[in-house]
Order: sequence, then C-alpha cells, then structure tokens
Amino acid sequence: MPDPEICGLKLDDFLIRMEEFHGYRSPGLLLGGMMLGTALQELGPTPYLNVVTETVVCLPDAVQLLTPCTIGNGFLQVLDWGKFALTSYDRLTLSGVRVWLNSDSLSDYPLICAWFERSANRPEKPAFQELAAEILLAGTHLIGQQDVRLHRALKDSHRVPTGRCPECGESYRLSLGPSCPACRNEGYYVHRTKR
Repeated sequence: MPDPEICGLKLDDFLIRMEEFHGYRSPGLLLGGMMLGTALQELGPTPYLNVVTETVVCLPDAVQLLTPCTIGNGFLQVLDWGKFALTSYDRLTLSGVRVWLNSDSLSDYPLICAWFERSANRPEKPAFQELAAEILLAGTHLIGQQDVRLHRALKDSHRVPTGRCPECGESYRLSLGPSCPACRNEGYYVHRTKR
C-alpha cells in the first residue's frame, strides 16, 4: 500500500508542516486536510480558487497550510457555524464542492466518535497516533460531499472605502458608520489609562 498523501504531500511531510503551522499534531487538521483534498479533487483545477469553512476550528488552518487561500488575501472566508464542513469553489463561476464530516459514519469509528463528539462522559482523549491511524483507515468514508453553487461571491471584488475616524483618527471601513466601532462603544476592548 502506498504512503498516504494529504493534498499531494506525503503524510510525514504534512505532519511536519502541520506542527510548524498549527503548533502541534491535530486530528482536526489531519481530517481537514483529507476533506480539503476530496473537495479539490472533485472541483478540479481552477486558477480562481476560494474556500469557505463553516467552523473557526482546525479547518481554516488546513486551508491556509495546503492552498494559497488565506484569511489575509481574502480567498478564505471563515464562518463561525460550528459545522465541520468546507466548500472549495471557483470565484468566477461560483460553482464548488462542499464536504463535511459525515456524522452517520462516526459509529463505525469509536476513537473518532469519542474525539469529535466531546461528550461529557467520553473516555480519556486518545493519543494522536491512534486517532490518526483510525482517521486514515476510515478515509473518505468519513466525508460527505455535494456539488454546490454559491448565491453570491463571499469576497468583495471591489475596493472597500476607508477613511479616518473623526474621534480617534485611525483608519476604518467607512461602511461601518460615522465613526469606528471602538469609538461608538462597540469594540472588543476598553481603553485603560497609562500608569
């Protein structure tokens, strides 16, 4: 049997890159890489690749590690839906392939089920090696897939107007209102006085 590959990378090379990028060996990143590989294979080559993940956990890192789609260049969009799913699509045609963890198959794989479902009475978390072996054994049996067409592009193709906030002077997206969210008390932080 040939060595497993994740999106064209030998498994050992993928695991090294995973640790360097993600900080540790992650079952979610391994499964995410396999899901992404399935979606990309079904989509076929496209110079206009975009990906959207439906969770903030692990899948965005798999996409950024294995494709040129990143949060920073806008070709990766991340939705916080809590679904272990992603869609790879052509940003010109909006045609794509959505893949997800097929929950119906989890009962066939007790280690994956215990890791993924995170129930309060689950046994101790299995070691990465054991879990990875079961993920690789299960392969595409874990992955549901469907061809999809997006309603609209998820990335703005036009430049977003920005300007200076009249209160703090920092640049912000003008469509957010007459001043930046922080100055309207809608920020994620509060100003502290210097000591």
